[in-house]
Amino acid sequence: MKSKKILLIIIVVLILVIGTLLLRPVFSNNNMEIIDNSVDEIDISLGVNPTASDSSVKINNNNIYINKGGIYNISGIHINGTIYIDTTNEVTLNFLGVTIVNELNSVIDNRNSSKIIINLANNTNNILSDGGTSSGVIKSVGDIFIEGRGKLLIYANMNNGIESKENLVIDGPSIYISAIKDAFVVNKEFLINSGNIIGIGNNTMKLPNELSKQNVMLFNFPDKYLENTTFSLVDNSNEPIYNFVALRDFNTLIISTPNIKNGSHHILRDITCDGKPENGVYSNCTVSGGERVSIGISDTFTVDSKSNWFGEFLGNITNPDNFV
Repeated sequence: MKSKKILLIIIVVLILVIGTLLLRPVFSNNNMEIIDNSVDEIDISLGVNPTASDSSVKINNNNIYINKGGIYNISGIHINGTIYIDTTNEVTLNFLGVTIVNELNSVIDNRNSSKIIINLANNTNNILSDGGTSSGVIKSVGDIFIEGRGKLLIYANMNNGIESKENLVIDGPSIYISAIKDAFVVNKEFLINSGNIIGIGNNTMKLPNELSKQNVMLFNFPDKYLENTTFSLVDNSNEPIYNFVALRDFNTLIISTPNIKNGSHHILRDITCDGKPENGVYSNCTVSGGERVSIGISDTFTVDSKSNWFGEFLGNITNPDNFV
């Protein structure tokens, strides 16, 4: 009985000691301050008069300034405004169904953080479109991670779709980028690990790294294909893998889906689908007609690694110093 009391006392003392350690103050510059390991979660409602649930978010001239790290839940429609990230801490942007059309500049401009995460909430549709002096719809001095199971449609009306001076990692979402120049401009590593990704443009395009977990096909076509042309990527048995419509004229194409396996593939143009596209992609349709696209004398494109390019290889040219 006595030993049980001693054991109970020891347990109580341990609990008190551990609790004290977890809540202990630290000293910095001779001033006592409490460590705060909590992560702020802040709501931003877009619209004619955007609002935020935390005063650290500043709104001026329709632009939104994020000044501290944390998680930001963003929803609504916004016209002619940029989301600026001005903190050095990590920031997560949870897109809960947003439409941001900025005819003046970029849509998201990370000017300080070493890492931003864009999470596309499940079953949401998100649209970003730029204009004016924009060099990229989304641009970042640090890493960009795009995650979630939502959809993202990007119209890069002036230059590029997504620009990163560091790394870009895509894991999970459905993304369609329609760019005047490049869909992706990445200074360091570019990985596609999962998701349904398509980008069209008219310039060089970054080829994802071999460390990607999902197969990627990059095409540099000798001819330009016109807006509203319909396409189907098919396997060697002519089974459709991915069906889409061009949202603008283009001659470069990057495409990555879980259904691209090693082996031979073809691209059919001017197909007929009995469904309607959503964000430029036919999710369920029966494909008929179409003729094979060729590069040179070949209309067969063989996937034998994670990163595969076809046509003239223009190199992984990036211009991070030209980011505005």
